[in-house]
Amino acid sequence: MRRWVPWVLLLLGMAVVATLLTRQDTGEPLSPDNPGHEGTRALARVLEQQGTRVEVVDGTRRLLERPVGPGTTVLLGHTAYLGPEAGAELLAHVADADRLVVLVPDGSADPGAVLDLPVSTAPGGDRVLEAGCTAPWVRDGDLLARADVMLEVDGAERAAATACYPPTPSHNAGGARVGALLELPATSGHPPLTLVGFPSALTNEHVLEEAHAALGLRLLGGPEELVWVVPSPGDAPPDASAQGLWDVLPRNLTASVVLLAAAVLVTGLWQGRRLAPVVVEPLPAVVHAAETTRARGRLYRQAHDREHALGALQEGTRHRLAQRLGLPPATGTDDLVERVAATTGQPPGAVRRLLTDPTADDDATLVDVARRLRSLEEGPHR
Repeated sequence: MRRWVPWVLLLLGMAVVATLLTRQDTGEPLSPDNPGHEGTRALARVLEQQGTRVEVVDGTRRLLERPVGPGTTVLLGHTAYLGPEAGAELLAHVADADRLVVLVPDGSADPGAVLDLPVSTAPGGDRVLEAGCTAPWVRDGDLLARADVMLEVDGAERAAATACYPPTPSHNAGGARVGALLELPATSGHPPLTLVGFPSALTNEHVLEEAHAALGLRLLGGPEELVWVVPSPGDAPPDASAQGLWDVLPRNLTASVVLLAAAVLVTGLWQGRRLAPVVVEPLPAVVHAAETTRARGRLYRQAHDREHALGALQEGTRHRLAQRLGLPPATGTDDLVERVAATTGQPPGAVRRLLTDPTADDDATLVDVARRLRSLEEGPHR
């Protein structure tokens, strides 16, 4: 029974880790399920406490699978994954909604091109802005401390648009429509539309600054239902430019990888502790060196590997000659040949061929070379 205890504990530990890592917190920026600094869980929870039912939808493709009617506000996290065709399909699907709110976290997620709107974007700033407009979502004295993007509307819709939080209080006095919050009335192509250029002000980290919480509650509260769409890489059309590898992987991949790595590490540590030191055991029989040499010789003979056998003989002779002549082990072949030739009086070329030439055409040649190697090895001691 005891041997099963470690396995049971390991499985329980893996189950606990899996539960903690695969909970509904996506870690996605601006996600209502994200409790981190970049998430918006605080705003979503307060909306629910005030009676607004918040439904989180993973991607616009999932949104298209459910009906959207009156009494519903649709919030789109950004338009980075959408193309013009997907944008038109989205607008047609939410045409009966009370309002469509689109967050614009940066200039790269340009909603104008995707939603076919005469809207352009420019970088925002970190200065405190005044509302400078009259809109249902804004009250006198509501200050904005973070503006990620400035939005500007042009064309025929400029006159009907409302721009709040411009760069300066008098910026829109001449008829311009520039601000971090842009209101566009309903048309035949889209429902009432609100573009929000300050998503970071609604995050858990900054929602309590200035009037950020009040702005978020007025923008998203009121209707019976808020459909919060968290953009997904799967929304991108097949011919869209490739995203980064991490963008196209499932969001729960990190949890799976961490869980797998933890399981491998725990198993390795647990099993590794069972490895004992290497045990040296005596051989059941003593094998003499001469017997080993003869056995190797028989193997060479059966394989007809004369060159290998001759190479072994030459290597052994070179090693022993270097020792007898007092040469260091790292002595090269040229130095050894020169020293042996000087000691024995034989020509250096003959000594070199004898010590290095692996040619052995037949057994007789092999035996002859072996005898000459033996004679050369004994020569310096005569």
